Formats: sequence, structure tokens, C-alpha cells
Amino acid sequence: MNLQPRTDSITVQKEILKTTQGQVFKVGGLTLDSTAFAAGVVPAGTPVSVPIAGGKAISWTDLATDVIPYVTTHDVSVKTGSDALVGGYEEAYLDKTKVTLTPAFITAAGSRYKLR
Repeated sequence: MNLQPRTDSITVQKEILKTTQGQVFKVGGLTLDSTAFAAGVVPAGTPVSVPIAGGKAISWTDLATDVIPYVTTHDVSVKTGSDALVGGYEEAYLDKTKVTLTPAFITAAGSRYKLR
């Protein structure tokens, strides 16, 4: 039995929602591709995309085609070589002072995300 103490640092995530009304979660969450993100914490409100054909979520790029855009719901720690599972919003009213979503992301998402 290993009785050596271990410490971890914990980050406190920011509240990215303007209101909880109208929020819809992605069923099953998002699997982040560890090769597409730098090791460390991916903060809540990060725009990601999942290929329509299926697969893992990668960082959003404005040039992305044939993808479904999502916004992460909470902070998640990504380690090299280990994919992370995180919640995703299908729809939400987001605080525009706390998330950075490009006009191309908003257009690709249709009317699913509202910035207030």
C-alpha cells in the first residue's frame, strides 16, 4: 500500500453562462483529442469542433468544414497521450465578456449560441 502524500493544484473555473435558461447539453460529452491540445488545462468556454463523420473534438478553426461546433462546459486537464472527456453545450446563453467565439463559429453554429 502506498501511503505517500500527494498534492495537486486545482483551478477554479469561471462562470461562462449568462443565464441557465435555454441551456442544452450534448449527450455523451466530448472526447478531446490530446494531440490537438497543449498539455494543461482547457478552460470552460473553449470552442471545439467534432467532424460530422464522427471522431474526437479538436480546437475550433475558422476554416473548418464538415464539423459540428460545440462549447466546453467546464475546465478539464489534458495530459499528453491521454484523451480527456468534457461536457459540451448544444445551446446556451453565454457571457460575451468571458468567452471568445469568432463570428465564423457563431455562423457555423447557427442560432445555437447567444452572446449576451
